[in-house]
Amino acid sequence: MKRILSILLITIITASCFSGCASASSGRQVCLDFLSCISEKDYIGAYALLDDSIKLESDEENLESRGRISEKQFVDKYSNIFNALDIQSVVYENIDIDQGEIFTIANFTGTYSSALAGDITGEYRMVALKVNGKWCIEWAPSLIFPEMEWGDTVRVATIAAQRGEIIADGHVLATKEGKISVYAMPDRISDTETENFLIKVSALLGMTRQDIEKAMDKAYDGVAILKQYYQDNFPQYLETQLLEVTGIGIDYGNYGSVRSYPEKDMLAHTIGYVGIVNAPDAETLDKTLAQLNEGRTKEDGLYNSDSYVGRNGLEAQYERELRGKDGYRIYICTPQGTNRRTLFTKEQQDGQDLQLTINYDLQKRLDFVLDSVLYGETTAGAVIVMNPATGAIDAMSSWPGYDLNSFARGISSADYNVLLSMANTPLYNRLTQGLYPPGSVLKAFTAVAVLQTATLDEKYVFEGEIEDDYWLPTEFGTWMGSKIKRTEVKYGRMSPLNMRSAIVHSDNIYFANASLLLGWDNYQNYMTGIGFGDKMPFDLNVATSQLYNEDTELSLMLLAESGYGQGELLTTPLQMAVMFSAFANGGTIMQPYIVESLCQTKGITYDTVSTTTPKPWKTGVIDQTSLDIVVPYLQDVVDHSLNGTGRSLKVTSVQVAAKTGTAEIGNDKSREISWFAGFRCGVEPEDARLVLVMLEVPTEDQFQSLKFDIARELLKMSAP
Repeated sequence: MKRILSILLITIITASCFSGCASASSGRQVCLDFLSCISEKDYIGAYALLDDSIKLESDEENLESRGRISEKQFVDKYSNIFNALDIQSVVYENIDIDQGEIFTIANFTGTYSSALAGDITGEYRMVALKVNGKWCIEWAPSLIFPEMEWGDTVRVATIAAQRGEIIADGHVLATKEGKISVYAMPDRISDTETENFLIKVSALLGMTRQDIEKAMDKAYDGVAILKQYYQDNFPQYLETQLLEVTGIGIDYGNYGSVRSYPEKDMLAHTIGYVGIVNAPDAETLDKTLAQLNEGRTKEDGLYNSDSYVGRNGLEAQYERELRGKDGYRIYICTPQGTNRRTLFTKEQQDGQDLQLTINYDLQKRLDFVLDSVLYGETTAGAVIVMNPATGAIDAMSSWPGYDLNSFARGISSADYNVLLSMANTPLYNRLTQGLYPPGSVLKAFTAVAVLQTATLDEKYVFEGEIEDDYWLPTEFGTWMGSKIKRTEVKYGRMSPLNMRSAIVHSDNIYFANASLLLGWDNYQNYMTGIGFGDKMPFDLNVATSQLYNEDTELSLMLLAESGYGQGELLTTPLQMAVMFSAFANGGTIMQPYIVESLCQTKGITYDTVSTTTPKPWKTGVIDQTSLDIVVPYLQDVVDHSLNGTGRSLKVTSVQVAAKTGTAEIGNDKSREISWFAGFRCGVEPEDARLVLVMLEVPTEDQFQSLKFDIARELLKMSAP
């Protein structure tokens, strides 16, 4: 007898005369009862309806593949599969039952409503048979999914999100690089060839026979990975010789990858690198992982102790954006590990790319110049090239640098200790973390402070008593400090000692006197107004500058020294560059930035997720009157005919305004901080450029011109 039924299983029990999934009186009924049990998630009841020859008392593994299954295995199989797919309801329709005396066959359409995959529909065939007067189900895995066979499982495979790239001017600075894998195919190596295979491969790969044999014993799908190489250390000759060996293959990227930095040390301190999550103890590790996983779900891919994360620089600061979110694939897996059918795929959300403001050609030029000019372990420095009108960083470098790939691949202790032992500390980010006295570069701001408070005007002439280039302040009460020494002038000093000559020749005495006349309150108000003591916003963490130490008792001597950029003043090269940009930008300091936009690939499109909009950090720090006075003086600094402190710059292709400075390092006065800050004048907006150079060098004469050699190449109009 054939009957065509359409049954929504949630109502089967109501329609049935049976209570629960007990033994049935007919083949038709046992089929309906089985479907009812499955729909109600009564898997134990459904198992009770199975043919005894299929049932297994033990829960031993692998017996399912022989056509038998235990109650626990049966329950777990349905539960795990339905839970993985988040099945909300089951509908069986178009049920066609062919009732016989011994066999009953039911054909039907089954639809699983999954919260993940939507409706999963299949055509099913179920057989019921009568054994010893009892109707039972001849169960097989195909009653879960039509394609499923004995021994198959349903697995969830992670689809790892690709980490976003870091890009400058279309040049990739950080990306994923596939490892080159040398593998063996044991099935292709005959017994008579095995010995010769081991001898050849051992010699070529530098592996022992035992290690090769161990790797081959772990072959999966006929492939055993023997050794992996990075793309830049896999020689062509080795590839050629390996491929001549029967049973050897080479894969390019499918069996492993590593974060790669194609430009090696370019922007090393800014980009940073990735490495395994690092923590000194279990408690710290738990806190670190909790922070990383905040806002993420298991499906997104949770961080664990083996995860690779950004360890510093932009890689760390933008970890959340770069990381992306994992996807997953739920599929029927054969005993051999192959995919029989994909049931659901949640696509991964790859990480966002960082598009930098960096001018790639200019950055290459900067790095070349630094490598050409600086040498040995006695020199070090930091250079910033930026657009003063927008705050965008065009190029920057902390020298010396280091190869980011050595850290991404796992640097050895020996190589790491070499870096740590170097006197010029290549791992130290001088750009954003180094705090240095600004020296005479600050005098330009002291000049503005006295002009804007009407303490002095540009015509004021210092007429105090100077003896052998020393001045002892006497008009400010009892002087508790030492004499003020003016800066040495090698090529003749301008006179009188007014603001112009003091800036051109960087005279300490003039600016010590100016700050004393200004007073602590006015001095602090102005200097804090231009950013001293503030946390400067940037894409990376920047050390906070200071006017003086927290526990310092303010004195007239400290005020005098601060006026010419010494005392206890400290700032980073980046902040000094940003503050000095006010002279090139109408008195406004723009907020610096190096990440221009965040972008993401979606299918075949490349979308901009967000874009940085230039915005001011400090407005109106220099009024137009002061600009009109001071900027021409800064131009005079580099006028070769005036013998100013910047006379060695010698840029002829464009007018430059600049200020130089020095500050001593240590008590032996054998080393100094050498500063240069300058910008192009009278150029089109697209050619606007400010350059700041800070060098740590010996005080010997041969090192005095280095800052000019660097700045000259970056300021002249022929530079990139």
